Amino acid sequence: MSHVDDKVIELARSALSFAFSSEPFFRHAAELTQNASGKKMFLRLAKKDDERMDDLTRLFGKIIGNELWVRLVAEAATSIVPSVVVADMEAEVKRRGHGVVADDTQALRLAMELQRRFIHVFKDLAMQTSDKDIIKLADKMLEGEFYRYDNLQAQLDSVLNTGMWLDMPEFRMDGKF
Repeated sequence: MSHVDDKVIELARSALSFAFSSEPFFRHAAELTQNASGKKMFLRLAKKDDERMDDLTRLFGKIIGNELWVRLVAEAATSIVPSVVVADMEAEVKRRGHGVVADDTQALRLAMELQRRFIHVFKDLAMQTSDKDIIKLADKMLEGEFYRYDNLQAQLDSVLNTGMWLDMPEFRMDGKF
């Protein structure tokens, strides 16, 4: 296997780690959040995102082959218990001095960090290939991750500036309302 192949497989493992960890991560963030609207938003983010997994399957299946992808999915599904991302989040909460309970802004910042990490996976992947179809799929996934990040940023801005949570996304990246 070439160096690029090893890097792409590592990126696939990272993407799967985030995909399998997001639900428990956002459920945990909902538990940390004191505000009812905040809990509702995190629980909405925790809902299983089949479209994201379908996109990951198309993307990595095309790059590394469906057989290896299926093997990596099975490996990730059994090895992410308890969630690596939740464990990272709890360690970060403790490090920042919120050992028992994090406030709303802390939960949002940690959720934004999760999104940043996922965004970097797709940016790194796009840099590993010159295949236009793969780059197009990675860009589509990046757009979705940036949308999630921007919504979390809008929530954080709202909480910091007004102390109010937004009940639903206030905008869409494609300009449709």
